[in-house]
Amino acid sequence: MNLNPSDSEATVSISNGTQGLNFEDIQSLDFTMIKLKLQDLEEGQGWPPERCEAVEIEYRKFLALKRTYPHREIVPNRDVDLFWHQHILDTVKYAEDCEKIFGSFLHHYPYFGMNGPDDYSDLCTAFEETRMLYRRHFTEEYGAAAGNRTKCRTKCKPMKCK
Repeated sequence: MNLNPSDSEATVSISNGTQGLNFEDIQSLDFTMIKLKLQDLEEGQGWPPERCEAVEIEYRKFLALKRTYPHREIVPNRDVDLFWHQHILDTVKYAEDCEKIFGSFLHHYPYFGMNGPDDYSDLCTAFEETRMLYRRHFTEEYGAAAGNRTKCRTKCKPMKCK
């Protein structure tokens, strides 16, 4: 598995403790309202503030990987996927943030892995590749900063994407 970015996926200067990722514009995104919604017991997930803060960091790293590797399937873990969904629901903000960091709208295909055994296998392979890229750029296991086990967003069954 080749984990080097292609010419169109070139990494840029090291910033904010990451290895090979430009992170400053992603760091500047304001997720205050998204975290507030995620903390709400009725409207959100009921997450405590500490969990929101930790998952926010993971989400920013996920966005950095998505930008650095635009032609790869960067798969969010379960918590990052929930944070991403909440971001998407704020349609105006999400569109503005996407334009700012990607130059265009970042679409989300929530059915990856659900279209039969081959698609499921592709999801698990992409999740494993995401874990390797994450480890390379952030020098820690995917989800470790948020205290999460590194499960794929779909809770792969019967096997776990370790």
